[in-house]
Amino acid sequence: MKPLVYFLFFLIGWVHAQEDSVTDSLATDSLDLEPNQKNKYKFYGVTQFTFNQAYFENWVSGGESSMTGLFSVDYNINYEGVEGWIWDNKIMLSIGTTYLSGNSFFKKADDRIEINSVLSKKVNTYWNYSAYFNFRSQLLPGYRYFKKDGEDQKEKVSRILSPAIIQLGLGWYYKEDDKAWFNIAPLAARGIFVSRDYTQNLSPGKKYFGVEKDANNIISMGASLSGFIHSNLMENITMENKFNFYINYLYNIKNVDFEWNANIRLKVNDKISSNLIIHLQYDDDLISRLQIRELFGLGLSIDI
Repeated sequence: MKPLVYFLFFLIGWVHAQEDSVTDSLATDSLDLEPNQKNKYKFYGVTQFTFNQAYFENWVSGGESSMTGLFSVDYNINYEGVEGWIWDNKIMLSIGTTYLSGNSFFKKADDRIEINSVLSKKVNTYWNYSAYFNFRSQLLPGYRYFKKDGEDQKEKVSRILSPAIIQLGLGWYYKEDDKAWFNIAPLAARGIFVSRDYTQNLSPGKKYFGVEKDANNIISMGASLSGFIHSNLMENITMENKFNFYINYLYNIKNVDFEWNANIRLKVNDKISSNLIIHLQYDDDLISRLQIRELFGLGLSIDI
């Protein structure tokens, strides 16, 4: 529980450390589709592509040829109605592949898709009644790589919608602006869905992403706390923090599943740009260990 406590203190300190003034960087990326109407739509986000390549042949000092490509999409679609209705949507997709010289297969460098949607009705200036939906899965098959008789082999262990994680709930939504929101749902259901192709041959006592032999899902009821914070660390450096905590009322109520995704974007000028993603997740239905995902991309151009 100590990492959870440290993380909560970090979030509280982070919110209080931000300047009260709202910068115009978000407005620059926003698209108001109906500027003369009271119903407002906003569409903003970023698309990134990173490609790295190295080639060596007869190079005395050594080296391995490699290729890595990463593509990511992170967009927001928000609606604000005339009668206090708010509908916030966030779509994230990241996919990548890598190849090392001497390997028989291309391997994943990243693969995830996530959709967050919150529909809320205003109670007062900041608080709303809310209903939320969260979907997570992958796009490409996942493989376990191994050697057999000296040759590279692979075995498919996952695919699109296997697993697929769906979470929805009712509660309260706090939002000051597009830079920060929190959703508290004391009534939240979560389902993990998989293909029976992966569960029908399980050994006794074994589970596949928490799903038992010959089953294709596991459903739980609990409570969740989720949120989003967009901060300007300094000029041309922004940080987005997205987090989610889930407590299961039915199983292991003392256990807290959590996910934290931090994205730091830097654009100093036309010569230097970079992006750093740190993604931590713990969910003992999926795997009883801390999952860590880190991606870093850097672009540099120097004129001499």
